[in-house]
Parts: sequence; C-alpha cells; structure tokens
Amino acid sequence: MHNTLIDDEVPHRDILARVHYNSVQQTQRIPLGVLWTRKAIQNSPLAKHVSAVSKKLYAPKRSASKRQARNHPVFPPLNGLKLLSATRMGSEPFREWSRNLVEMTQNSLGILGEIIKTRTEHKGENAKTSVWPESPKRSVWPQRIAVGDDAAGAMLHQAASTGSRCTKSKVGPCYSPAYVDVMHEFGFAGVATNPVFLGTWWMSLMLQDYGDWRQDYVCMLGYTFYFEYNIDKLPSNKQSSVSIMKQVMALWDMPSLAEDLRLRRLHMLCSFDFFDLKRRHEAAFSEHRTDGATAWVHASRDTWRDFKALDSGGYAHWLSFAPGDAGRDDMMLSGLVNDWVDLGPDLRYQECNQAVFALTRASLKMDDLLECYERTVWMLNASSASPRRYIGFLTTMAASMWQLCNHRQDVWRYYALGHKVCLAAQSRQLYKVANLAECYDGHLKPRKLPDAKVLAIPRQDYYYSVWVEGREHTGVVKLHATLCEGVELGLIPKPMVDFQIIVPLLLRRQEIGADAFIKYMDGGYCSHFAHVVRSGHRSGFSRAYSRAIAALVMEQWWSGQFLAMGVGSLIDAQPDRIAQDRAH
Repeated sequence: MHNTLIDDEVPHRDILARVHYNSVQQTQRIPLGVLWTRKAIQNSPLAKHVSAVSKKLYAPKRSASKRQARNHPVFPPLNGLKLLSATRMGSEPFREWSRNLVEMTQNSLGILGEIIKTRTEHKGENAKTSVWPESPKRSVWPQRIAVGDDAAGAMLHQAASTGSRCTKSKVGPCYSPAYVDVMHEFGFAGVATNPVFLGTWWMSLMLQDYGDWRQDYVCMLGYTFYFEYNIDKLPSNKQSSVSIMKQVMALWDMPSLAEDLRLRRLHMLCSFDFFDLKRRHEAAFSEHRTDGATAWVHASRDTWRDFKALDSGGYAHWLSFAPGDAGRDDMMLSGLVNDWVDLGPDLRYQECNQAVFALTRASLKMDDLLECYERTVWMLNASSASPRRYIGFLTTMAASMWQLCNHRQDVWRYYALGHKVCLAAQSRQLYKVANLAECYDGHLKPRKLPDAKVLAIPRQDYYYSVWVEGREHTGVVKLHATLCEGVELGLIPKPMVDFQIIVPLLLRRQEIGADAFIKYMDGGYCSHFAHVVRSGHRSGFSRAYSRAIAALVMEQWWSGQFLAMGVGSLIDAQPDRIAQDRAH
C-alpha cells in the first residue's frame, strides 16, 4: 500500500520543499544580511552603531587594502578562553558565571578532542567494527545501538526496508506571503528571512535578559552559532563567509559597552573555540560512511552535561541563567529538547553530541526511551518550578518552539509515524520534579524516585473548532489555565493552539488519518511560523506571553508529542555519511 509518509517517490520529500510546494519560492540564494535593526529599536544606540558599521565597511573610494585593514575583526575566532582569562573572568558579580563557563568549555573541548582522536585512529574502518567497550581510560566511545521488539524497533526495521532519503532539510529561506507580511510589519531583513534565525529574532528576544536595545545586541551575538556552525559554507551564498563574519565581528565591536555585555561577547567567543573545531572536524570527515546504528556513550554525567550545554549555542545568555549546576543543567536541557526530534537523522549522520543516546546509553528499546523521556520531563518540571531558573526554563521552551518552525526538522511527519506511542508516555509519571543529578547517577545510570515532588497543574476547559479537509471538528479539552488565559487575552492566537495541540490530538484519537494530518500541517506550516513570530513581537515578549508559550509547549511534552516525534524520526536512521545534514 502506498504510504505518503514514507514512500521515497513522493514529490518534494524534504520539509522545506514540501511546505513551499504551492508558493513562489526563491531558492537561488540564502539571504545573509546582518546590517539592519528591527523597527522597535530605531534611533537606539545599537541602530546608530549598525548604521555606522555599514558606512564604514562599504564607504566608497576606499582601496581594497585599507578596507581589509578596517574590516579586520577585533575579536578573531579561537581566542575566547584566552581573552576571557585575560579579563580575570570579569568583576566579582560576574566571576562565578565566567568560571563555570570556562569549565564547561574546557570539559567540552576535552570530550570533542577524544571523539576526534577516536575517529582519526579508525578512519576508513567499517562502522560496525569501529566500536569499543566501556573503558575506564575513555570518557566517551562509540557503541552500537540496542534495539527491542517494540515500536522503536519496528520503525527502525521500516527504515531499513524503505531505503528512503532523509526529509530533514538544509537551511533555506521562507518567502511565504504570511511571513513576508511579518517581516515588513516589524522591519526584518537579511538573515531573518531564514527560519533557523527564529533562534535570534524570536527565541533570544523572549528571554528578556534586558528590556531595551541591549536585548537586540544579545540577539546579534547569537549570529555566530548559525554562521560559524550552520551556513557559512553554503554554495548558494554569493557573499564569502569571511566577509559575513567580518560584518558580525564589526557589529559586536560596539564602543562603550558595559561590562556585562562585554562579558556576554567573550562568552560567545568561547563557544567559537568549540564550534569551529567541531565544524572543521565534521567537514574533514564528511565523506566517512556511517552505519545508521552507532551512538556515542559517555562515562561521566557532569562532563557530558557540559558537552551538551555548550553544543546548545546559548552562551550569550549565560549571565542570565541560575549560577552553578542549575544553570548548567538548564543550558544542557535546551539542547536535549532538540535532540528528541532528531534521533533518526542523528544516527544517520552519526552526530557525536546526541543527548538522548547518551542518557539511554545507546539503547533504543522503548522501555529505555520511555525512562529517558520521563526524566527529561521531570527536569523540565524542575526548571519551571524555580523562579531563579526562569530564563533557563524559557530557553528550553523556546528551543522546543524553534524546532516546530525552523523549516529543517520534519517533526510533524515524524509525529504522524510515531503518534501511537503517546499513550505509553502518558501512562508514565510525567509530573514529577527532579534535577539531572537526581535523575541519573554520576555514570548516567537512571535513578528511581518514588518520593519525588509532583507538580499540580491548573487546567480548565478549552473549546475548539478546527477544519480538516472540509470537515469541522469541535469539542472541549482540558488545557493549562495559563495557556487558556493567554488565548483569552489575545497573546496566543487560537490557530497556534489548533496547530500544536488540537490537530495532533485529532490524529491520536483517530478522528483524522495520517495523510490528512500531514496535508493540514504542511499546508499551515508557514502560517503557523508567522503566527509565532508576530505574536511575540506584538506582545513585546511580555512575561504573560512567555508564560503562555511555556504552558503551550509543556502541554505538548506532557502529552508525549516529542517522544512520538523521536520514534517517528527513526524512519531516517539509515547508513549515510557523517554530518550530511549541513553543507561543508
């Protein structure tokens, strides 16, 4: 029987092409302009700085040699740790955060160095033979996944039998009319055309480290994660990566910055030390074949946590996180939530920093996945319950939204394939509150927590009416009271709730079929993306808005949606080459 969710012959198989199937999509180039500011901060010190940078870099009648000299970045890559150490970690109010960040970076570079050494020593070997048992001399090693006779195993078997291409897309722009209107309304340009930059122009803004133009400066610090790690080598780009990075460095080099902003800049440069090494390594190994069945396992919980925390790309916000282990846990969680929807692609491309496989110790048996999912939600609950961890918690919530909008991860196709496992997730105790060290011992073995605190969630009736394939579906469900209030106040558009909660529920209840579900989600994908961006900017990213977004996302976690996406993503767990989900 033909299955449009799996069949490789389906036209426009990857998510970016599918959602733009009926639109005039301009794919000839990737917009990468950064010399602009949004309307909300016009006439601010940052807007004046951006204007000055643009004039300096592109002033007429300047010789190439002079232009090269004036464009030279003040903070070149690969000097982050050295530069931060030279400041003695900043003054006393910030020193604890900087010390923790240095430890996190050093631990991450140590693990990455060991992974590179392992791959280098065994380059060219068949993936099935280049796997080693646990050893006290190793902090990380590759291990064949364990598979059970269950839903995850069945999805892996289906992947092997179909041989289909991965539907995860590379980076690309969105020119849908709904989103173009949003760009015009708020003054977006350049890089904001690419939905992955939702991470800067929605996610970072929602964290509200500051309440003025300084927040936009923090957003611009986040550019380096996307440029240095994701899209600086795209062949469709007409600008050289050197030119782009010079622009970014010039934006960073804003005069008369306060110490906290200078430290945030240095913190992001520390992440350069890691991402530049990881990107170069993956480019060097990009022709190395994978078996689609190998994961990396870690010896230490705390060094793995730091490795995952750095890979999340959120160092610009580190000064706003809770100090110590709580902040390090939250930074890790913002990466862990993204890894749940990438299980299959990460096996395919042998991602060396896959958090779920680290926590299950390379097991894909449903019991182990459920145990891991349960503890993931416990950690999210713990983060949500602490006022001091509010910005860290919002980071994980915003990261969960990012993967629903970024036009890269094919989450709703994965959900359609795996939605039946939601019931298994809902049967677990998903409302307990526990931190990483309570969930796992020092060697990442899961702990039982029979006496853990349990969250009490205030819910109320939410009435819905949604049309799918010409048929109206109406009813009432119980949803978080904060989300319902956000809808009533106009902060959260009802179509966002329909898209993220109601229509997925209709599929679980078998009121609609999988193909109808995919047609609805693909057809509404760009409009949903536009709703998300517009709602944040219109609300001014108020605390009431961010709390409603958090309630919306947590309802998805409690319902098991992200487990279903993870299991469904295993359809893409097939042999390929290292890091082929990005250009090199």
